[in-house]
Amino acid sequence: MTQAVDDERMSLDDVSVEDLNAALRVFRRLPLELLGFLILLPVVVLGLSRLGTALSPPYGLYVFGQSLATWGLLLMLALLFGLFWWRGRQVGRLLNDPGILASPVTSLLAVPGVLAERAQALGMEWSGFFGPLRPRRR
Repeated sequence: MTQAVDDERMSLDDVSVEDLNAALRVFRRLPLELLGFLILLPVVVLGLSRLGTALSPPYGLYVFGQSLATWGLLLMLALLFGLFWWRGRQVGRLLNDPGILASPVTSLLAVPGVLAERAQALGMEWSGFFGPLRPRRR
């Protein structure tokens, strides 16, 4: 019984260095994409607010009881969740990790630990947040 569990765990750790580096690139790109969302968010809200006021002065355009700015915020929130989900799925597929694939949004915090664990199994080490994997020094 324990042999089958060990064989399954070994097959999950069977990831190449190229896949680990690709997962690391995807994970490192995420803060830049979040910064883009933080910059884009006020632009979208202000633009939709002014557009709603221009279409129906003086109070603005309301759709289903909500202003265009509120709908823009909801859309940006949905896009942000979609970004987390998509990046989590990409990293999970590259790392061959069923835990990350099962819940990609909440498992993004566990990615550095999984990356370090898999890199250590291959005799590599992580050279920091922006660096690639390199052979471990002895």
